[in-house]
Amino acid sequence: NRDAIPTLTINPEYRHMADNVDDKRTKQYIKEQISQANQLITQIDMRSETLRKVAQVLLLEQSEYFLKGPKHLKPLTQKEVAERIGVHETTVSRIANAKYIDTDWGIIPVKSLFSNAVGDGGQSKNSVKEIIRDIIMGNQSGKALSDQKISDILQKEKNIKVARRTVAKYRGELNIDSSFVRGS
Repeated sequence: NRDAIPTLTINPEYRHMADNVDDKRTKQYIKEQISQANQLITQIDMRSETLRKVAQVLLLEQSEYFLKGPKHLKPLTQKEVAERIGVHETTVSRIANAKYIDTDWGIIPVKSLFSNAVGDGGQSKNSVKEIIRDIIMGNQSGKALSDQKISDILQKEKNIKVARRTVAKYRGELNIDSSFVRGS
C-alpha cells in the first residue's frame, strides 16, 4: 500500500551545502550522511518491491482461495515463493511477518497463505483443517464423529488421505473438542 508510505527524498539544500562548504571534514561528513540516506531509501524501495513480488505470487498461486474461500488454499511454501522471485526463504518470511491482507474471508495474516501439502500433496494443511471443521459442524447424525471416522470421510468423500492422529492434531488446532467431549 504505497499510499501509506511517504515519498522519501533528500533535501536539495544538503547537497548544495556539501558543494559549497569550505571545511573539508564538514564537506566529507555531509556527503557521507547523504550517501547513507540514499542507501536507506534504496533499501526501503527494495523491500517494497520484494513485498509486491511476494504479493503477486500469492495472488497467482492462491487465486482459488481469494475467489472461493479457505477450503481452496493450495499448498505453497515460503521456499517456493522465494525461489520464484529470486530471494532467500528468510527474506520471504520477514516480508510476510506482521503483514495482513483484507480478503472476502476477513483480514488474515499474509503468513496464513503459506501452507504445507497434506496427504497426496493436492491439499494444503489449512484447507484440510477447514474441511475437517465443516465435517464436524455439518454432522447431523446425532453422534459425534470420531477422529478415525473423520479420517475415513476425508478419504472416501474428499479423496484426502490423512491419518487419524493428523485429524486429531488439526482438530486440536481448531480448538474443537474430541468426540468423547462433543458427544456428551
